[in-house]
Amino acid sequence: MKRLIAVALALAWVTGGVQAHHSRAPFDLSQDRVLKVKITEVRWTNPHVFYVGEVANDKGQKEEWTFEGHSIAGLTHLGWSKETLQKGDEVEMTVNPFRASDKRFALIDHVRMGDGRVMYSIGQPPSPAAQAPVQPSTDFTGNWQFRFPGTPEQVRQRVLLGAGGPPRDLPYTAKAQAQVDAYDPKKNPVLTCEPLSLPALLMTVYEYQWIRSPDRVVIRKEHYEEATRVIYLKTTTPPPGYKSNPVGFSVGRFEADGTFVVETTRFSPLRWGNGTGIDSSDRKRIVERYKLIDGGRGVSLSYTLEDPVYFTKPVAREGVFFKKPDSEFVQQPPCDLDAAQQHLKFEN
Repeated sequence: MKRLIAVALALAWVTGGVQAHHSRAPFDLSQDRVLKVKITEVRWTNPHVFYVGEVANDKGQKEEWTFEGHSIAGLTHLGWSKETLQKGDEVEMTVNPFRASDKRFALIDHVRMGDGRVMYSIGQPPSPAAQAPVQPSTDFTGNWQFRFPGTPEQVRQRVLLGAGGPPRDLPYTAKAQAQVDAYDPKKNPVLTCEPLSLPALLMTVYEYQWIRSPDRVVIRKEHYEEATRVIYLKTTTPPPGYKSNPVGFSVGRFEADGTFVVETTRFSPLRWGNGTGIDSSDRKRIVERYKLIDGGRGVSLSYTLEDPVYFTKPVAREGVFFKKPDSEFVQQPPCDLDAAQQHLKFEN
């Protein structure tokens, strides 16, 4: 198990799972700044929530600041709702400031409310909140989460800083290598609200919900409702009217030892569809192998990615998921283009 967890850490980064959001490297995560803020605008948006507020500078003059919070799903798990902060509220924010000191932009670590409550956003609460008991799974149903090893602060840093570009040691074709050499983080498809694909969706942050039916397994991805997967168990033929798409057409089978094998083909070509910085073609094929571990409280995953347009040979990866308390996912609005690109306004 320890070996699998270590592999999961290393490989989650090279497969591009953390491309799913922009890097928070432009914020100084080592510096905490405390600001008195009067909220003037609430943007409860996907992929990230933003607040605008008035802050008095050293001369007592009011300045307008923009504050970036967690995603709607992330904030909801931490006890927030759209009504937690409202226009006119006066609060104390602890933030990580933008590295460019002349920009009034910051990442919210936590907020001290007027009544004394402390609401965490990107920061780590001093102790984990009590959770409902985890019920083991016997057939993969339930909620699962990929766990990065390390302390909560180490995981926070890794997730916030992102993948750091495509790996340099994969078996790229000349076409893929040219993309690696020309990598530009500002061309991340999430900045224009484009959909994600496999393998990026396989081992990344936020929960996965497995729903089992006699003829199919449905896997929903928290924060990415458009990325719901349907894995067919009793047919190898796509449904009528099927069109190639970012999550492809998946067929599953159970082996004698309980391993669930999923083969996915018929992908649509996609920008960065093979991970950070690497596009994908309609020849992409992914085979996943899932197995329950730890008495049904964990799942191991290994997969093989093939795309002869971009790789000269298959790429194999593996990771581990842990069972979470069963719950319904938070319903989120569609990706907001302005919210997805908000940080770019301060970086230019």
